[in-house]
Amino acid sequence: MINRTFKLSVLFGFYWMTSCVVYSYAERFLLYYGFRTDEIGLVLAAAYLLGMLLQPLLSQAADRERRVTLKSGICVSAAACVVLGALTLFSARVLPLFAALFGAMTCVTLAMQPLINAVGFHYLNRGESLDLSFARGVGSVAYALASLLLGALAERHVDWLLWFYLAANAGLLLTALRFAPHRTECRDAVPVGNVFSLIRKYPRLLLFCLGTLVLNVPHMFINSYLASITAVTGGEMSVMIAIAAIVEFPAMIAYSHVRKRTGDRPLLLFSAAVYLLKTGLLLLAAATSVGPWAVYASFVLQMFCYAIFTPASLYYANDAVAPADHVKGQMLLTETGLLSGVVSMLFGGLSLSHLGVVPSLLLCEGLVLLGVILVFFAARRPPSDAR
Repeated sequence: MINRTFKLSVLFGFYWMTSCVVYSYAERFLLYYGFRTDEIGLVLAAAYLLGMLLQPLLSQAADRERRVTLKSGICVSAAACVVLGALTLFSARVLPLFAALFGAMTCVTLAMQPLINAVGFHYLNRGESLDLSFARGVGSVAYALASLLLGALAERHVDWLLWFYLAANAGLLLTALRFAPHRTECRDAVPVGNVFSLIRKYPRLLLFCLGTLVLNVPHMFINSYLASITAVTGGEMSVMIAIAAIVEFPAMIAYSHVRKRTGDRPLLLFSAAVYLLKTGLLLLAAATSVGPWAVYASFVLQMFCYAIFTPASLYYANDAVAPADHVKGQMLLTETGLLSGVVSMLFGGLSLSHLGVVPSLLLCEGLVLLGVILVFFAARRPPSDAR
């Protein structure tokens, strides 16, 4: 178990270090090269949407094609990211080409995520001992460390962000070559033909993804527009981010042990409900003069909502589909996260511009309540009933 968990942790670590560049530092990188905020939004939105189109192709190939394995899918994607990153680094003088290459680089990075998640479930579904939540927690720690390092590198020269991206992808490529499985299981089973067939076959999985989408929009809105929120509530933005990163790791480590006693569904419902309290504390801080303590407290609650909901949703998506559809199940969940990002960017920009922080957080609280209701109806019975 320790050996397999260690290998998966290294894979998760390199992937989330790679993702840190495109998730957290894309705006800073593109601003340096003269892009306006609205142009950056268009580049990133296009990358997210293209990632949503690419993910089904990669996932369907990994589920159905005998020649395509998780190893080859991850290795080809990581190699493509190295090539695209290198081309981006040397195309800064031609901004349209630079934007297209950076968008393509982001798109492939996002599209890789369900393949990375599927590696862990490949071993779990074979009955091998593996602490998936610990490995995902290592990914969070790697993301936090990468963020600190990238912040220091960007102070020296912003191009170093791309050099870090190239190095992390090279590490991911070498790790996948060494640790990723040579072939996926259940090749003789008949998988669902495409995403729409997947939705028709597993309608409660669709309901769960809708609930996850609605829950993620406020969560990603808060993370993306934290500077605007803290201008009203007070408090140090960097401290809040550090708190969220620190509390995630122990919660994710403990998850695999707790789920053995409780199962995934109670934890899924509990963590969804905690989102209500987290958003409510932010709303309280913004609407009253209670002080920034409520904001810090809300980020401490990250360990009881996001840090639990994330591994619980991965297990739910895996258990809700037949073995031949495991990769596409993870893909559908990942695409839900990508769509949440697009919606939250649009929602945040419009609501903050026209309504302000307090009404925006009030809308977020309503969305969280709706998301909790949808998740409850999707997960009130065992995932196997969805098959």
